[in-house]
Amino acid sequence: MLDLLVIFLAQATYVSITTVRWIILVKGRRLLASVISFFEIILYVYALGLVVTQLSNPMKIVVYALGYAVGSLVGSKIEERLALGFVVFQVITNRIGQVAPQLRECGLGVTDWRAEGRTGEREVLMVVARRKHGPRVMQLLEELDPHAFVVQLDAAAYKGGFLQRVLPH
Repeated sequence: MLDLLVIFLAQATYVSITTVRWIILVKGRRLLASVISFFEIILYVYALGLVVTQLSNPMKIVVYALGYAVGSLVGSKIEERLALGFVVFQVITNRIGQVAPQLRECGLGVTDWRAEGRTGEREVLMVVARRKHGPRVMQLLEELDPHAFVVQLDAAAYKGGFLQRVLPH
């Protein structure tokens, strides 16, 4: 029974670490991802070794697979909590001249320009924020203009401009 628990925990930890490492790698932190992969592969080999040496025990295979599934869930939750990187909000509103100043009052950097929509003039706003502030920015946009069209994108990188360190609640 102890060996099943060890297999489960090792596999769940391995997959959690793998998920976080991939996100860190995608965000451009190659050295950190490389260091993490060292420990990741040790767990992988250890857990797999406990299973393949006794393939006649189907319970070990099931526990290994269950550890993988739980590790995926836990890893995605950890990554969600870390919220590494930045998001870009592109907002299209017909409340011209109203939303951008309110966002700026909240300390957000906003670039705005006029555009033409199907039914008339619009204002397009671009807001960059830390990913951890993304839900709060979305909530703020909903409060300021519930009818705005909002697209949230991951920002691969940025240079210059104004970026709020802490978003007020």
